[in-house]
Amino acid sequence: MASLIFNSTLAITEKYISSSDGTQIFAQAVGNPHLPSLVFVHGFALSALVWASIFRDTNLLRYFHMVAYDVRGFGQSGKPDKPESYASNFVADDYAAVTRAFNVTKPIFIGWSLGGSFASDILQHYGEDALAGVICVASVPYFNLSPAVITPYIREEILPALSNVDNATLALAARVDFTYALFTEPKNIPIEVLWSWLGSAAVPEPSKIGHITSSVRGDTANTTNLFKAGANGLPLLFINGEKDKFVIGDEAVKLVEGKFKKLEVYTVKNGGHAMFYEDQDIFVGEVARFSRRVFKI
Repeated sequence: MASLIFNSTLAITEKYISSSDGTQIFAQAVGNPHLPSLVFVHGFALSALVWASIFRDTNLLRYFHMVAYDVRGFGQSGKPDKPESYASNFVADDYAAVTRAFNVTKPIFIGWSLGGSFASDILQHYGEDALAGVICVASVPYFNLSPAVITPYIREEILPALSNVDNATLALAARVDFTYALFTEPKNIPIEVLWSWLGSAAVPEPSKIGHITSSVRGDTANTTNLFKAGANGLPLLFINGEKDKFVIGDEAVKLVEGKFKKLEVYTVKNGGHAMFYEDQDIFVGEVARFSRRVFKI
């Protein structure tokens, strides 16, 4: 009977949820909703599909209810035309709408790459007590495109090509290069996984793909509550990849050193930008260790 009850939690619930401006946000949840929650947010250009194998991981399902959603502008979520629709308050409102829809309160926020930056937006607009903890997966907990953190390859070659509206061949080729660069060994990734991630990256139009990283987002962001929460004991864990082609993990950590009373760093040996997929056992182990301690379970 116990195994039947546990297996029943493996069914994924999917919803389209209206955010504050009417934008539809696609979200998923899995596991026992009475358990503490983990909210996962994907990185630039991709979708919640990246968490598919994480959502099936019994080592997490045993202890946690998990939620993920497609960031506005990407995946199956709505894609507003104007950069103003990607301001900090809308990013935070999307998170709030999703968590309300699944009756989630004070979860641990797990953001990968660009997704990690939403932690600051959430705390800015919903208070420094909105989150139980933050896990930055190859990311920074606030919006920052500093040359010290983003590798030259991504900043100077890939990102400009992804948003090129004059050369469709270049824009498409950049999506292929972008997807393969996520992994340290792309040839070892199952083709259905590789192509689903590539398909996600191909969905956003070049003219809109950069809206979420535009100056509007930066101009409306504020780290006051983030750093106040950090000083008051909000736990923050960095999980970085040693061979990440996108983010320089050590530099990301330096941006918040001295700001968080409870700061931890774990670097996955030989890990790439998507180390949560290629090194899932290690990633899950760190997430579970940190989260169980935060939730005292």
